[in-house]
Amino acid sequence: MTQAGNHPGSGGDTSSARATRADAFLLVSVGVLWGSAYVAIREGILAGATPFAYAGARYGLVAVAFALIALARRDPWPGRRSAALSAGVGGVFIIGAYGALLYWGEQYTTGGYASVMAGLAPILTVVYGHLLLPSERLRPLAIVGIAVGFLGTVVLVFPSLWSGVGGDWQGPAAVLAAFAVFPMGTILLRRWGRGGEGNWNISLQLAKGTVILGCATLLDPAPEHLPLTVTVWIWLLVLVVFASLLGYSGYFSLHHRAGPGRANLVAYVVPVVGVGIGSGFFGEPITVWEIAGFVLIVLALSLVFSSRGWGKNPSTPPPPTQDANSTN
Repeated sequence: MTQAGNHPGSGGDTSSARATRADAFLLVSVGVLWGSAYVAIREGILAGATPFAYAGARYGLVAVAFALIALARRDPWPGRRSAALSAGVGGVFIIGAYGALLYWGEQYTTGGYASVMAGLAPILTVVYGHLLLPSERLRPLAIVGIAVGFLGTVVLVFPSLWSGVGGDWQGPAAVLAAFAVFPMGTILLRRWGRGGEGNWNISLQLAKGTVILGCATLLDPAPEHLPLTVTVWIWLLVLVVFASLLGYSGYFSLHHRAGPGRANLVAYVVPVVGVGIGSGFFGEPITVWEIAGFVLIVLALSLVFSSRGWGKNPSTPPPPTQDANSTN
């Protein structure tokens, strides 16, 4: 099994080459699953689902699925502190606030645009880690990468704020806020947590986030609903089965096989897939600002990740749940 730092052909180890090809397959698969999630969110909303009800239905179903997995595997129930941390921090930041902002924002912009914005999450994770984790300190190259990422954000958001390019300004602003909130949750979990996230912890995060989104449906002045139409439920199925269950399983498998550094290369794949599916199959427009922002964010990711070293002391832990999809 390939470990972080091993490369195909080193020492003539053919098993390492085979493992690396498997890692590449997993990487692309997760990128496709997560990149398609942003398009599925947008298409479900266009089909008539309102954002908070749609997000709550997705996370609620996935919470039940992870609980059933935990029961089937006879996973031990987490300790009181771990359970409270997962529900309190993960449920509020990683699921509740993130999901509400992302789904609400995608009413006003495209899935491809949101997938490009997702590249900011790993960059902000490094920034938050530098501020909140004593062991994480930024190298000069990472600082340059963060500056480039900030420029990419300006290129993506400013035209929409100024003239409505790519959708109303509310969409880009809300999506940007979502990808600022999500990495804060992952860093706080790492700062206060004492280990990895098991299936029960993930289920608790999703359940708490579902409750928050349920409250949002009650507070939203516009009526929230989830139409019982074939189109909406097909997209919901895509989000639950493919983006969530298969996506997270593939990510954690890649994380275990190749280390977190290589696993987080998925941040490069997600925008390509999101933009490609959105424009190629659903006619979502691609603006010159999205292309420029995409190039700058990919460059920023390259600079930030290369300054950390692959799998040695990564500042980006695996997301306990995630569009990023990380982060999605």
